[in-house]
Amino acid sequence: MTGCRNQSVTTKSGAWVPYVVPMAIYMAFLLAQSEWPKGLVWVYPVKTVAVAAALLGFRKKYEELRVPWSSAAAVGTGRNVLISYTLAVAVGLVAIVVWIGADPFYPGTTRLMGGKPPVPFDPTSIKPVAWQYAFIGFRVLGAVVVVAFMEEIFWRGFLIRWLDGKDFKRVPFGTCSWKSFLITVVLFGLEHEQWLAGVVCGALYNWLYCKRKDLFSYVLAHATSNAALAVWVLCGGGIGSFGEFAPKGRKCCVKRSFLEKWGDIQAFSNRRESLAV
Repeated sequence: MTGCRNQSVTTKSGAWVPYVVPMAIYMAFLLAQSEWPKGLVWVYPVKTVAVAAALLGFRKKYEELRVPWSSAAAVGTGRNVLISYTLAVAVGLVAIVVWIGADPFYPGTTRLMGGKPPVPFDPTSIKPVAWQYAFIGFRVLGAVVVVAFMEEIFWRGFLIRWLDGKDFKRVPFGTCSWKSFLITVVLFGLEHEQWLAGVVCGALYNWLYCKRKDLFSYVLAHATSNAALAVWVLCGGGIGSFGEFAPKGRKCCVKRSFLEKWGDIQAFSNRRESLAV
């Protein structure tokens, strides 16, 4: 681990806003969901659109994401680009294997805090069937694209650097102290119901941060994890099967367990039901 090194960059006042606001919007909607679970069927799509709109609105502020091909990790040859993004995909896959494999062996955050997990939302209650698929589509799109960009912009685009220097724009990617490394890992884990897997995944993403000085690589790793998890659940992964969910007259590997797991997007849900990284 290295100490942070300053660059000759002057950070404008309020530079943190574009990195924090999308996450703040996301957390505000999570609070609304926990207080009004019956409104989940439309709150989640609205949340996805709202966070995406914030990211798009601030897109010009994310200099680190403008041209990933010219980032520090990709300087030189196409070989470096291939290494960066191959490593990112590998880290994302390893992270989700840990996430899924560790799930049955420890209590979730809610139970540790003495709380009672709420009953998960079941999208099969949505009528007509087309709206069920629309909801699931928003769920997957939100996790794979919107959440991946939002979280990495916040955790590794902002927080890990801010902890090493309030003028965070002057802290280069890939240079951090043990303090910033460990704090972000712990906070990332506590953000999720599966806190232990979250800690391991946070450490893997931070390791990638230290190895490849490229914000897009971190987003790619996170998106890979969430996409792999979506595929696993869609193909019937998880504990128990509650019947198939498919259009009439068709067979499908999409289990109802998928709908329950991906339908439950409350902040503190049962760890066997909430599977968003």
